[in-house]
Amino acid sequence: MTTTSSGPEPLPPSSRQDWCWQWMRSYTVDSVPIEASETLLLRGPLDIGALRDTLADIEIGHEALRLRLLGPPGPDPSAVWPGQTLRPDPGPLTVVPVDGEPEAEAVRVLARPLELTDRMTRATLLRLGPQEHVLVMQFHHLVVDGACHPLIRALIAEGYARRVRRESGPASNDGRAAHARRGTPESYTALIAREWTPDARRETAERADALARTLRAHGSGDPLPGDTDAVDADTVFASVPLGVPADRTRLLLRGSRAERVTLHTVLLAALARAVAEEFGRDRLVGSVYTHGRTTPAAQETLGLFSNVVSAPLDVRPAPLPDFLRAVHDRVQRAARDVDLPFTALAERVLPRPADGGAYCRSALAHLELRLTGVTGWIPVDQQRSSAFPGELNATPLLVEAPFAPPSFNGPDQARACAATLFAALDLADGALVGDLWYERRHHDGTRIARVAERYGAFLAELTSAPRP
Repeated sequence: MTTTSSGPEPLPPSSRQDWCWQWMRSYTVDSVPIEASETLLLRGPLDIGALRDTLADIEIGHEALRLRLLGPPGPDPSAVWPGQTLRPDPGPLTVVPVDGEPEAEAVRVLARPLELTDRMTRATLLRLGPQEHVLVMQFHHLVVDGACHPLIRALIAEGYARRVRRESGPASNDGRAAHARRGTPESYTALIAREWTPDARRETAERADALARTLRAHGSGDPLPGDTDAVDADTVFASVPLGVPADRTRLLLRGSRAERVTLHTVLLAALARAVAEEFGRDRLVGSVYTHGRTTPAAQETLGLFSNVVSAPLDVRPAPLPDFLRAVHDRVQRAARDVDLPFTALAERVLPRPADGGAYCRSALAHLELRLTGVTGWIPVDQQRSSAFPGELNATPLLVEAPFAPPSFNGPDQARACAATLFAALDLADGALVGDLWYERRHHDGTRIARVAERYGAFLAELTSAPRP
């Protein structure tokens, strides 16, 4: 893309945006948008002006919310980053009078995808009545994911309360007063600038070279076998259950603590061992999610969303405590690569897709695990009400717009996705609920069912092991 000399200097992607860019470019441009949303049902007296100013303060204080692309995502299957720039002003709050059910009206708003060359966020307030409103905030995944939502809700509630109550006088114009007690958000553009200095790029290349060698040694680029020729540009998934009832989940948590590892470690170890035994592997690569929010500033910065990191796993027979500790250590080491761009690894391990397009986000791994609910990707209650002042009550609504299933740009991306097994688990009401998803044309369902059986046997071994 070309820019005029008087235009903004194009910003490269951050390390977090890098994998998301590859992810979104793996699909056709008319596929389901890769967006997140925050929808709040507001009941009670609402000061719309205070809410508008609060949202503006948040955008001013969090640069990621003011980013926009300098060019369109690109024609299929281009994966060329068009550059991005920072909008100088926050976006508007559009107020729309409506007459309907809150969820249905919110769906209508979310059905209109974001125009990324304009902005990557959008706020709409639906006015259903004098004391009933729905705030619909849309975010592209290039700037926000589910791990950011608790912070977003807290910023809105605290900023609005400060505006209404005026406890500290006039509101600050830098968007920081509402959450100063937790820390100061980091400049997102400064973070990008640090990642793209010559020294940082050299250090990134060295780390990518070293990790790529390890990933290749663990079979990255050598996917789990299956009927590759049966997969075209679309994928068709089926699943087998991986749930664990509450009584056994309590035992798993107790066993995890006894071995000084996390529940996430135990579940990843169980799945890796099951896959390794079924497919005759002694080494595998697992993909896990980490947000790397290890400092007060990082915990307060929107845009530092989760990154997909690759964990090379040795799955050879070993005593249970040693195996769990080894998996735990690998995941901990992988988490330190949260700022390592996915593209830097993929291009060192995999050939470029034949069509010149993007790398599938799961192409480096045999197994992906996502755990929510505790010690996982989003360890919060997504339904928790926000603390708004007075008689105003805010309740999150979980609504999604209906879109057609995503379609990959080409067979390379579809086949890379099809070869990977995806485990999604949630700790809800004390029990683990979830499934192991597989592409049903690539993988044999009977074989995947055996993986699930082996997984259950491993967890039973852990919960039945004698404790000192």
